[in-house]
Amino acid sequence: MQAGPRHLTPDEFWNRVDETDERLRASFEPAGAFGLVEWPGFAMVTDWDYSGHTRVLSFAHELPPKDSPEERDPDRAPPVGTGRGEDAFEVHVHWREGDSRSVVERLRRRAERVDGGSQYRVLSPAEGLPDSIVPLALGGLEHPFELWERGDRWWAATTVGGRTLAVEARGVSPDAIALDRVTDVEPFLQGRRAWLRRVRSDS
Repeated sequence: MQAGPRHLTPDEFWNRVDETDERLRASFEPAGAFGLVEWPGFAMVTDWDYSGHTRVLSFAHELPPKDSPEERDPDRAPPVGTGRGEDAFEVHVHWREGDSRSVVERLRRRAERVDGGSQYRVLSPAEGLPDSIVPLALGGLEHPFELWERGDRWWAATTVGGRTLAVEARGVSPDAIALDRVTDVEPFLQGRRAWLRRVRSDS
């Protein structure tokens, strides 16, 4: 009879995390990533495509609360949230391939699902257009971003070198956002490990 699945031991789990961290480091260039400058809180990798298509760094004022004692697959992005449906992070910085408005539309649809809205609600043509253009600090200079606002949540996006740089935020003013290229991914890997230690019941 075929044996059923078993949980990883702590050593097996952290060996997999080590292996994944090495792959993340090795794949950092040439696509790189963008993040916030001098964020006063916690930050971690939440989505990372080894080919460089998608890079997401997420920021919270404090380490997000424990989601569940279940073991996580370190080859997958950690769940964004606390297990109760809401987003545990204040800011996500997306560095993605694709058209900026299409990227934002996907992010907005995902936010609707998190907030309990319909996955299939059709966005009107007007909704796809930005509400305004705002200057965000990028590399120490002001750069124009298209801005969409819905309640306390907003999305801003621009094109940099043929890729989309997008910010998804809630409860944070655009004036408080300063972006720059990430030169060292290590602090974000350490943040991810801190989150995983909190998730793990045997750590």
